[in-house]
Amino acid sequence: MRNNTHGKARYMPGLDGLRALSVLAVIAYHLNWQGAPGGYLGVGVFFVLSGYLITDQLVARWQQGGRLDLKDFWLRRARRLLPAMLLMLAVVSAWLLATDAGRLRSLGGDIGSAVAYVNNWWLIYHKVSYFESFGPPSPFGHFWSLAVEEQFYLVWPLVLVGLLSVLPRRGRLAGAIAAGAAASALAMALLYSPGEDPSRVYYGSDTRVFGLLIGAALAVVWPSAKLKETDGPGARRLLNGVGAASLAAILYMMAEWSEYDSFVYRGGLVLLSVASAVLVACLAHPSSTIGKVFSAKPLRWIGARSYGIYLWHYPVIALTTPASEAESFDLWRAVLQTAASIALAALSWKYVEEPILRGAWKKGAREFAARTRQRGWARKQAAALATASLTIVLCVSCVGTGSVGEANAITAPGGSADGGSAGAGGSGGIGGGSGADGGNSASAGDGNGGIPLSTPDAKPGANGGSSVVVIDHPAGGGVIGSGVGIGTATGLPKPGTVPASGQKPGSAGTGGKPGSGATAGGAKPAAGGGGSAPAGSKPEAGGKDADAPEPQSGKGITVIGDSVILGVKPYLEKLLPGIVVDGEVGRQLSEAQDTIDAHLKAGDMGELVILELGTNGPAGEKRLKKLLDSIGKDRTILIVNTRVPRKWQDDVNDLLKDAAADYDNATLVDWYSASEGKTEFFAKDGVHLNRKGGEFYAAMLAKAVAKAKG
Repeated sequence: MRNNTHGKARYMPGLDGLRALSVLAVIAYHLNWQGAPGGYLGVGVFFVLSGYLITDQLVARWQQGGRLDLKDFWLRRARRLLPAMLLMLAVVSAWLLATDAGRLRSLGGDIGSAVAYVNNWWLIYHKVSYFESFGPPSPFGHFWSLAVEEQFYLVWPLVLVGLLSVLPRRGRLAGAIAAGAAASALAMALLYSPGEDPSRVYYGSDTRVFGLLIGAALAVVWPSAKLKETDGPGARRLLNGVGAASLAAILYMMAEWSEYDSFVYRGGLVLLSVASAVLVACLAHPSSTIGKVFSAKPLRWIGARSYGIYLWHYPVIALTTPASEAESFDLWRAVLQTAASIALAALSWKYVEEPILRGAWKKGAREFAARTRQRGWARKQAAALATASLTIVLCVSCVGTGSVGEANAITAPGGSADGGSAGAGGSGGIGGGSGADGGNSASAGDGNGGIPLSTPDAKPGANGGSSVVVIDHPAGGGVIGSGVGIGTATGLPKPGTVPASGQKPGSAGTGGKPGSGATAGGAKPAAGGGGSAPAGSKPEAGGKDADAPEPQSGKGITVIGDSVILGVKPYLEKLLPGIVVDGEVGRQLSEAQDTIDAHLKAGDMGELVILELGTNGPAGEKRLKKLLDSIGKDRTILIVNTRVPRKWQDDVNDLLKDAAADYDNATLVDWYSASEGKTEFFAKDGVHLNRKGGEFYAAMLAKAVAKAKG
C-alpha cells in the first residue's frame, strides 16, 4: 500500500451533491410520493458513500505515519454526530412532553437505543417492523441507520488496522474487503424469507454492512489523493458515460423497486451498492463533468446539511401527518414538511454543528460563563424561556394534537409499530458535511386500536341498509360477486371496558383458549367504563332495524384475527352468541399458524372458521396455503379481506382473493368493497372501527355466516 496515496484525502464537492440527491429521495419516500417508491434505497447510497470517505481518510492517515490515532478519529466522529442528534432528541422530547406525555413515555426505548447507537438491534429484538408498521410512527424511527453507521465507525478502524498490517498490497486488501461484503450480502439473502417482513435483514448491521464495505473497497483502489485532473478526452468521456449510466440505474431503482420485492434482498441492494460505488468513483474524479454538475451550489448546500435534514425530516413528518393520512401524499403538506425540515437543519448547522466543528464552542462556553456572572442575567433568561414555552403551548393548543397519536388505540408490547425510516449519517453519509470531518425507531407498541368513543352519524342508503359484497367460490371454479343486504341497526352496543386486571393487553377475554385471545360469546365482561369496546364488553340491549340480521347461534364458529376483530367482538357476540373470537393486537397473517395449530391440538376449532388477518402486514403465498391446508377441507372458511391505509393493502387483498379462489371450501368476504367511502365507520387511523362501523362489520359477518350455512 505504500506510495499509493499522497497522504491526505481531498474534498470532493460532487459527493455533497450525491448526499443531497439521496436525502431528498429518502424524504420523498417518507412523504409517500408515488414517484419514489424506492426512495428508501437512499440509505444504501449513503452507506457506500460513508464507507468510501471514512476508509479514504483512514488509509490516507495510515500512509502518513504507518499508524492511526483512533482516539482522535472517534472524538472527531462524536463531535460531528452527537451535538445535532442530542439537540433533535431534546427538542422533539420537549414537544411531546408538552403535547403528548404518554406517547413520550412509550418512546423511552427508542431514545435510549438512539443515544447508545444500538437502535437497529433494539428494533430487531423487539420485533418492530420497518415496513409492516401501523399506528402513529415513532418520531425517532429513523435512527436504525445511524446505529449501523456508528457501529461501523467503532469497529472498522480496528479491523482496517489489522488488514493494513497483514495485507499491504492494494489488490489483496481490496479483495479481502470485498469478501467481507460478499459474506454480508449472502447473510441477507439466506436470512430473508420471501413474503414475510424483511425488517430483520433490513436493520441488521451484519446484513447491511456490505454497502459500507463496498465503499471501503473502492477507497482502497480509488484513493481520492491519487485522482488528478486529466486532459484526455477519452478518459473524460468514459467517466461521464459510466457516471451517467450508474446514476440512471440508481434513479430507476428508486422509481421502481418496492420494499416488498424479494429481489431487493437477494441481490438488489448489492446491485444498488455497486452502482453507487461506480457513481462515487466518477463524482470523486476531478475530470468528470458529472462531478461538476453535482457540485452545483444548491446541491452542495443541501449536502453539507444533509445530516441535519435527515435528523429532522422524520419527526417533522411523523408529528404533523394525520394518522388517517399516513400513507397518502399531499403536495402542500409535503412542501411545508420538507421546508420545515430543511429550515430546522439549517439552524442546527449554523448555531450548533458548524460552530462545534470550528471549535467556536470553546469560546462560546467562556462567553456564556462570563454572562452568567452578570447581574440580572438569570432572571432575564428565565423570563425569555417562559415566554417561549408559553408560545409553543399556545400554538399547539390552536392547531390541536390530533395528528400526534390515537388516544384510544390499544397498545401491547411486541406488536407491530412503525420502525419507519431509511437514511444514514456520519462522515460521508447523511452526516457528511464537507472535508475530512464532513460527513430509524419505533415503539414496541402496536398502536392498534379498539372501538373509539366517537360515533359519527351514518348516511344509510335509500333502502335503509347498506350493501356488502360476498365473493363466493362456485363449484365450477372462478370467482363471482353477489350483493348481500345488511341493515343498519338502531340498537347500538355500549362501549365496554379495558381488559380485566391481569389479562394480556390486546387479547380477547378470559376464556383461556389457545391463541391467547379466545373467548366464547357471552363471557362476562370486566367492570368499568372506557372509551373503546374491546373483547369482553357486553353490548347493551336495544331495538334493531328491520333489515338487520337476526341473531343466530354462533356455536361451532371460530374467528382468528387481529385488533380489528377485537373491536368488533361485542357486536359479533350479540348477533352470533356462542361464537369463539381469538383476536390479538398486532397479529400478523404470517403468525397465525401457531394459533391455528393450538386450536386444532385442543380440539376446539369450529366447523366454520373466519380469518380476519392482514391489517398488520403481508404474508407469503406458501405460508397462507399452509395455514388453509391445516384448517382442513372439511371445514368452511370465510376469509375477510382488509382495509388499511398502508402500502401492503392491495398485496394482501390480492393474496386473499387468490387463496379463496383456490379452495372449494373458502369464501372471500369483501370488507374492502363494503367499506368503500364509509369514512363514518372509522377511527382516525382509517382502520379501526367506531360503534357504527363495528356494528356494520359484525352484521356483514353474520350475513356471510348465514349464507355459508345455507
